[in-house]
Amino acid sequence: MDTLDLIDQYLKGNLLEDEKIAFEKKMEEDQIFKEEVLIQKQLFNIHDFHTKKVENEFYNSELELIKNKLKSKDNLILSNKIKQIGLEHKSNNLRETKVKKIHPMYILAASITILVAAYLVFFNSTSLSNYYEENVDWNELPSFIEKNDTQTIVSKGEELFKEKKYNEAIEVLETVKEFDKWYPYALLYIGASYDELNENEKAINTFKRISQLTDYEDNSRGYWYQLLLYLKINDKNKALEMKKIILENPSHYKYLETKELDF
Repeated sequence: MDTLDLIDQYLKGNLLEDEKIAFEKKMEEDQIFKEEVLIQKQLFNIHDFHTKKVENEFYNSELELIKNKLKSKDNLILSNKIKQIGLEHKSNNLRETKVKKIHPMYILAASITILVAAYLVFFNSTSLSNYYEENVDWNELPSFIEKNDTQTIVSKGEELFKEKKYNEAIEVLETVKEFDKWYPYALLYIGASYDELNENEKAINTFKRISQLTDYEDNSRGYWYQLLLYLKINDKNKALEMKKIILENPSHYKYLETKELDF
């Protein structure tokens, strides 16, 4: 019986008493061998196979974290599919064949590789959108209602925006002409309205127009809001481009906040 088969039989409790004693004595004397046993035990645990208790299970915390994440709603289907592969392989091993068996360790190792890859992809994407959620705050837009500047179209658009009448706000604010001094502020509320409507590309294009208004002293707001929208849609490359632009100049809007973003 090779080493992997021996570990497999020990964890399943299939060894005879004298074999079990010899196995555990080897674990006490050979730390590398014990580590192999611990790793295979955790691989079995990912698939909920019942195995013997092994002391000093120092891999538990890392693998338990992944196991718990994989039981989340978003990963349940993937986890169940891979678990089924493990169960089918276990069932196949009960049938006698003339074909050389693939050891369960290899199946489980392949499974955990897929699971960890899925975990990293999923949680990386989630973390990007989390940056958007943590940083977006449309209450920071300039307010003209509070300044009692009620005669401007922008103040009317702002009022509609705060009433969550986003389509109406866009319709009103789009009447502001490009040469009007209120134009940049109209674009800010138009972009915010598109964001609230989840029309992300339109929002990004609107904030891009703001960043191109060289006569508008606060045009770097456009870079910040583009950065947030790219994070929202999980476009890391574009988000990094915006981050780089903002960090080129300490006077850019939200420079310090951008430095704190570690994606």
